[in-house]
Amino acid sequence: MTMTFSSQPGDLPVSVSFDELADRLADQGGLSHPSEVHGYLCGLLSAGSQLSAQQWLQHLQEQMGDKTFDEPTAQLLSQLFAYTRSELESGSLSVTLFLPDDDEALGLRTEALGIWCQSFISGFGQGLENRQVSEMVEEVLRDFAEISLIETADESDETERLYIEVSEFVRLAWLNIVAEVCGLPETSSNEAGKQETPNTLH
Repeated sequence: MTMTFSSQPGDLPVSVSFDELADRLADQGGLSHPSEVHGYLCGLLSAGSQLSAQQWLQHLQEQMGDKTFDEPTAQLLSQLFAYTRSELESGSLSVTLFLPDDDEALGLRTEALGIWCQSFISGFGQGLENRQVSEMVEEVLRDFAEISLIETADESDETERLYIEVSEFVRLAWLNIVAEVCGLPETSSNEAGKQETPNTLH
């Protein structure tokens, strides 16, 4: 299965607040982390999965042990699905990772980035099924697996800089996978392909 991307950006659905989704998931019993949810979704879509919002919710409920979302949580998750898919279909380089705001503690942001990467790998593998991918995609997935283990020992200008570098690498490497597997416009693919893996935070 493949995903068709438009060449011109369109109007995006309303974005979702990280804190609002975190609160909703906590109210549901702490079923998941917002970055885990987004990483899993991005992995599925990047593998070319043609999902409706309802199918996405069913996938997510299965991943969480057949839990049922209340209506406000289901609406937020559907909104996140619509926003993320529209970002990808816009063909723009402005896609975003769903991570805590920059004013949150660096340790929390670093942990969320690792969670996003691990969940992306899970969703991508599930969406890809048994299809083969290029060496480039396999290399990015290996990078994501390494980044999923990153930790922040302290908060300093240097570790903040490294976090920014790593998160930007992840964002553009994600675009590179989408370009390879689903066929983003060439300009996006080239920009993403220029990135090299930065030093990770330890």
